[in-house]
Amino acid sequence: MSSRHGETKKLIAIEKRSVQLLLLLLLASLWFQDWSISLGLILGGGVAILNFRWLWRILEKVLFEQKKFYGIQVLMKFILVGVLVFFILRYLAVNPIAFIVGLSTLVLGILFEVFRESLRPERKGNV
Repeated sequence: MSSRHGETKKLIAIEKRSVQLLLLLLLASLWFQDWSISLGLILGGGVAILNFRWLWRILEKVLFEQKKFYGIQVLMKFILVGVLVFFILRYLAVNPIAFIVGLSTLVLGILFEVFRESLRPERKGNV
């Protein structure tokens, strides 16, 4: 298995785990019976996951295909995501704490996958 294919599988696993955590949190948010909380979770998680996928695509072009021009997109992406977060928090009726928790689902997905990967018995370095 090539290094690129292995890394792609890891990124897909992180993305799937983040979506699963987001859905679990969304189900839990129904207990509050407040749409601003649910909307905050959905939008926060959506922004985080789409940002992750976009960054993944840009870095794939820069690192594996040696297309340096795509590196400029990182700055454009950063600005666009910042503006999007501003407009969501400023003009939509979302709970800001729920939005931040939604954004954090990606971090939790990464931590979960790192922990899961470290426990695999066939991992190099484990005896």
